[in-house]
Amino acid sequence: MVYKFGNRVRNAAIALLVGASVALGSAGTTSAGTDIAGKKVIFIPIAMGISLTEGWARRMKEDAALHGYTLEIRDPAFSSSAMAELLAKAISEKPDVLVVHNPTVQLLARQIKQAEAAGIKVLQLNLQSNQPSSAFVGANWTRIGHDVAEDIVKECGAGSGKSGKVAIIPGQLTAADSVMLNDAAFKVFKDHPEIQVVSNQASDWEPEKARQITATVLQQHPDLCAIFGHWDVHTMGAGHAVKDAGLEDKVLVYATGGGDNVTCKAVEDKILDRVWSYDADGQGRDAATMIDLLLQGASAKDGSMLSVDSPLKIIKAGPTYDPSLCWKM
Repeated sequence: MVYKFGNRVRNAAIALLVGASVALGSAGTTSAGTDIAGKKVIFIPIAMGISLTEGWARRMKEDAALHGYTLEIRDPAFSSSAMAELLAKAISEKPDVLVVHNPTVQLLARQIKQAEAAGIKVLQLNLQSNQPSSAFVGANWTRIGHDVAEDIVKECGAGSGKSGKVAIIPGQLTAADSVMLNDAAFKVFKDHPEIQVVSNQASDWEPEKARQITATVLQQHPDLCAIFGHWDVHTMGAGHAVKDAGLEDKVLVYATGGGDNVTCKAVEDKILDRVWSYDADGQGRDAATMIDLLLQGASAKDGSMLSVDSPLKIIKAGPTYDPSLCWKM
């Protein structure tokens, strides 16, 4: 199932960006001209070596090669201190655009503000800081949290004959996705008192930690109805714990993620049941388009942050399962 409205939102947003741009050439299209050749872009993800960031990087590299700007990737390898240091060094080099993947809502806020004040445009990718910047491309976490929670209520709530017990496994409690997903989900659960959140423990993005958390929760609550993990990679650890306990046909495992073929394999193997995919491959293309626009001077007329929401796909086990919803590197 693909949310078709997502494509309309993306196309409308891109059209808005074209209208907002101050230097897109006489044709007024999104094609990048020679005016961006030789410009410099630095991408600082949380870590490379995972499908999410590798998928983004692939599309940005293709775009850089096509249009002649340079793209450098600085990898902090999941270290927050290293990420802050890499960003400080990048700001001192004064690139034209910085692309950042925020591990928490606060960690890079001061530096994002510093970069923008220095005339460096900052594109925040998928995870937002508390500090706004020139642009954001990524998932609508509030919508995902709401929709997953509504599905959990349908499966575990009144009339389902199930316990209503739910375990939530964020990556980090202060990560933008976890903050927004939890906020939206708890607003839904508030209207359904039969839903009981029995655990809300962060895994620090580690599958093994998610597995251990889940094993403990299942010992305490063998009648658990659902698990809501905030990223498919670490949620697979939770899914393995469910399978080890022989409960894969009783406990639904929900996740969000970039939707690559590993995700589909996990659904096929009954490790994950339902994944709200924001399609990292498509996000990489949207990020590349946004970079082109920023390099050509695009900005919102009112000075706000340009934003493109990623269209969503639901990858669901069962008779409607469709492996074509996943992408391959």
